[in-house]
Amino acid sequence: MLKRVSLVGGLILSIGLFCATVGSAISQEANQPTAASDAPRLEQLAPEVEPESEPIRTDSPRETLRTFRYLRRELEVTLGEYWKDKSWANESRWDLILDQLAALLDLSAVRPASRDYVGDTTAMYLLDILGRVEELDLKEVPTADEFTEDKAQVSWRIPNTPIRITRMLDGPRQDEFLFSEQTVQAAPRFFRSIQHMPLRSSIGIASWSRTYQQLTGPLIPTALHAHLPESLMRTWLDTPIWKVLTVIFITVLSGLLLVGVHSLLARADFEGNLAQLTGRLLEPMLFIIVLTYLQNFFSNELIIIGQFSTIVTFVRTLLLYCALAWIFWILTRIFFEFIILSPRIPDESIDANLLRLVSGVLGLAGSILILCIGLHRLGLPVLSLLTGLGIGGLAVALAVRPTLENLIGGFVLYLDRPVQVGDFCSFGDKLGTVENIGVRSTQIRALDRTQITVPNATFADMEIVNWARCDQMLIQEILEVRYETKPDQLRVILTKLREMLKAHPRIDPDTVRVSFDGYGDSALKINIRVYAKTRNWNDFFEIREGVLLQMNDVIAEAGSGFAFPSRTIYFRRDEGL
Repeated sequence: MLKRVSLVGGLILSIGLFCATVGSAISQEANQPTAASDAPRLEQLAPEVEPESEPIRTDSPRETLRTFRYLRRELEVTLGEYWKDKSWANESRWDLILDQLAALLDLSAVRPASRDYVGDTTAMYLLDILGRVEELDLKEVPTADEFTEDKAQVSWRIPNTPIRITRMLDGPRQDEFLFSEQTVQAAPRFFRSIQHMPLRSSIGIASWSRTYQQLTGPLIPTALHAHLPESLMRTWLDTPIWKVLTVIFITVLSGLLLVGVHSLLARADFEGNLAQLTGRLLEPMLFIIVLTYLQNFFSNELIIIGQFSTIVTFVRTLLLYCALAWIFWILTRIFFEFIILSPRIPDESIDANLLRLVSGVLGLAGSILILCIGLHRLGLPVLSLLTGLGIGGLAVALAVRPTLENLIGGFVLYLDRPVQVGDFCSFGDKLGTVENIGVRSTQIRALDRTQITVPNATFADMEIVNWARCDQMLIQEILEVRYETKPDQLRVILTKLREMLKAHPRIDPDTVRVSFDGYGDSALKINIRVYAKTRNWNDFFEIREGVLLQMNDVIAEAGSGFAFPSRTIYFRRDEGL
């Protein structure tokens, strides 16, 4: 087993080292100077002038628009530097400015999982729109004082556009002025209607959104991007086709890797439940590692945007929370298996089975909660889904009522503890040793070595005699001696039997009861009732055997014997009436 686990670990480590090596090589290639024919149009770049630093403010429509123009100038300079040097520092600067631009938008109506992509995409459309329409003098844009005087006014529309800057009335950004949530829907449509107009730009680009669609990270060489055919540069779902194909290829490759790891783990020979669960934990952990790597690669290297990025984000978020729920369920099982490893809890006992049942219930509840959080991030109505699940759960509960009864019966057996694994008991007209108390049923090994399976609900309602719980075991016999036994002989027999039983080391002397019990059809009856000091059945039969043999010696020494069924017939002549 250790060899196979080591093989899996070595494989995962090798794959990680391989990816790191390839990534390092690609990074070095990407940072190498490119030929003049492959480089972007650097002659269109504006002189490298550090823009004047301005504060980021959103306390009025004027300040919000001023901040937007300042960030646009910063973005132009940073993009020009990034084209000349595709370094991590320039990319980080680019990402920071995009985050600041997205912070000027009201994205409260966008599902949390898509806010990054939607914020960046909408910011690009705003750059395209406000770079084409007539630029306003900031003095014409209202200040916060004008909104204070007219309390009914909560938004301001940029002339000749559907773009509005709205005051936030509540929430964590209350009283800030942001581009309204309708901007997210209106900006793409309005851009398509004015995209024929020229864009004012110091770096000579024709469109911010199209430039952003074709932009790539430092790991992807500029030469590769420049030599792609025109057909692959076209967009599908607002994303270049070559990026879509790359996403599909890398995803399929990662899926094949995960399938291979799953096959290796499925063939591994794990000993015990704990080792098996630990082995199974490797799969979702590796799954999350792969998802995280793909997310970083798609976001920072391929830079996918638009509707396609929304689809990728939806699928990634759904898979991520499914993997987290999977991990939580396994970790819950592992925690309870550690408890079961306690020497006081046998692996097949009712305590162990109940702990596994509790771990399954807690794991399922936690997994559902994690999935609900994931669905909330995806923008789905979680409360409505939970209400539907409640109604559906009631219908399912009615359908599986017998199973629930057995489940409750298992809890009753745990709380009441009438029997435990290994106890010899009788129930109904059957006898046997309890072998397993499961979630649904109890297995008992009968005296003829057959296995009896009794549903927990039925077993909990039965009259159960647990022979393993007795503190002492009863020996009760009726001795029948011959009628020829004289009274003095009978008294000697009774006295000797009492002395023998009280002197026996395995008999409780306080429980010895030997008495003349009456006259039978063919014998004098002696009732013997004592308790053997044992709880083991094999030991009990050994003690009982020795006592019976000693009783035989006592009766023989007294000159009597055991009676046997007999009948005396008297013949006489009938004398008539």
